[in-house]
Amino acid sequence: MQNIVIFPVIFFFLNTSPSLKVSDSISLSSDKEIFLIKQRWHTAIVLQTSDIDSIIFPIVNSFREYKMIDIGWGDEEFYQYPDFDWELAFKALFIPTPSTLRVEGISISRDLYFDLSEIVVKLIVTDEQFVKILKYIDDTFYRNENQEIILSLRASGQIIFYAAKGEYHLFNTCNTWLAKCLNNAGLNIKTDIILTEQLFQEAAKIGEVIKAR
Repeated sequence: MQNIVIFPVIFFFLNTSPSLKVSDSISLSSDKEIFLIKQRWHTAIVLQTSDIDSIIFPIVNSFREYKMIDIGWGDEEFYQYPDFDWELAFKALFIPTPSTLRVEGISISRDLYFDLSEIVVKLIVTDEQFVKILKYIDDTFYRNENQEIILSLRASGQIIFYAAKGEYHLFNTCNTWLAKCLNNAGLNIKTDIILTEQLFQEAAKIGEVIKAR
């Protein structure tokens, strides 16, 4: 009986998608474009590598061959598991667990990558806000006593997992992390967010919905 209740809760939590309308074309003077994407239970921020200063965000040097990088934060075990696992999903949500940063170099075009995503929201940020976003992400990397970033797992040539700060649980999720990242940069977005639906509804208020499925 317990599993009958818990499994739908986990499925809802990891797979909720807001009802969003694709925005009409918007012309804005921009300093930098950033993107929030959803792919199944993966939510992430996508940045163009050419915009990133390696002094502020040194890890970009491992991804210079790619035009974009996809960065997400999540439960260490669940995130690194190659497929969906109910036991790991339960543990991730209901037991505080170590976290990881997943960084992926995008080798295909922006249009093709966004076509693989269920939701894409574009946000326009100033140079100052962009730097704050980079610093927030960089500060999430766990470093050893020599201030070296710790490699957790190299899933493939273009996906690398790194040890991260913070514990993942029901009230501190990948969506919470992204919301705090944007809020820290001065964007008007709530930080008490745990669901994907909440994150993208908030992002849609201040950005442009490129894709909603």
